[in-house]
Amino acid sequence: MHGPILISAKKKKLSKFNLHSLNLCWIFLILFIFILGLLFPFRANAQDISPSLSVSPHTFELDVLPGEIRTEKIKIGNKSEVAIPITVKLMDFSAAEDSGEMLFDEALQDPSIASRKWFEIENPNFILDVGETKEVQFLINVPEDAEPGGHYSVMLFEPQLPSFYFKEGQARAIPVIGVLFLFSVKTFVLEPEVQQKLEVVEFSPSKEERLIALENLVSGLVGSIAQAAAPVIITEKSPSNFILRIKNNDIYHIKPFGKVLIYNTFGKKVGEIKVSQRTILPGKTRQFPVEFSPEVPEKLRWLPASISNFLVQNFFIGRYQAELELQARTPLTAEIFQPNLPVILTFFSLPWKFWLSFIFIFGLLIFLTIKYRKRIKTALKVLLSKPRYTG
Repeated sequence: MHGPILISAKKKKLSKFNLHSLNLCWIFLILFIFILGLLFPFRANAQDISPSLSVSPHTFELDVLPGEIRTEKIKIGNKSEVAIPITVKLMDFSAAEDSGEMLFDEALQDPSIASRKWFEIENPNFILDVGETKEVQFLINVPEDAEPGGHYSVMLFEPQLPSFYFKEGQARAIPVIGVLFLFSVKTFVLEPEVQQKLEVVEFSPSKEERLIALENLVSGLVGSIAQAAAPVIITEKSPSNFILRIKNNDIYHIKPFGKVLIYNTFGKKVGEIKVSQRTILPGKTRQFPVEFSPEVPEKLRWLPASISNFLVQNFFIGRYQAELELQARTPLTAEIFQPNLPVILTFFSLPWKFWLSFIFIFGLLIFLTIKYRKRIKTALKVLLSKPRYTG
């Protein structure tokens, strides 16, 4: 009598188990489809376009004469997965002060100044197929009355993608690639050469690392004694950044580079910083990054880098000199010239926070040692005279 009842009960348990397993399968299937949807989103008729172009060369640095005509070419390639219509556009540019950021200019219309007017492009509108590389031929016709000096323009290659390439409401970020043209127009007339082509406008540690209040106090005291005293520069510790701003007084662009040598009070070189080459347009001032880190002595190299650097920076104390040595390249000659710029910066490093803390702790230890010297002596006697167990 109990057999059929037990069988039916087992069947009910099995059916519930199968139903539960089926529900779990559906849940896992839905989760799997959802994850796939996140990883590989469904694309409608619109395409996700990311144009990718390459050009060669990236820069033309040309020495030209008034009335000169020359033919040049640029190779442009399409690295995208779709054909791209291209429009070529020309613009003049200058540079922002200090940063050197390009500033585009279409206001100039005089061909003697606006070098973008010197170009004649053979085919300014074309289509680049997938993986295709084209040669863009163009003519440069320098006017007879072109002003001597530097003239700067850029040839921009702009993808012209129709609206159906993009999803509705999608941000349309279309990259534009450009080729720079740095013209140096020579002159037949012998004109007086600029004596000081480069000028160091500023060379000092960054203000964030200087003790300005202390500098003003010391400068006031020194100024009351000596009228023509040089400004006093005091840093909180070893300066990690120097501000170097150089002005180009020439009519052509110049590319300065060089190094900064750091000497201590005894004339020993304690550091050397490379000044990387940058281009300064005529009449512009540009800032050069100069980052300094004192060399870690051999005796401290076994310590972790954070600790050894901290010690070196805070033991960088006293009077120091930073000597700037510059070289430069000009477009009219392949030779490297050395500007007559003997720039020597004198500064004082005073890591007062570290030394004040060190003196306070050291003084506290001495005070406690003197005050409790009797107890310390007694404790040491007890420790030293304690009988040893010899077995």
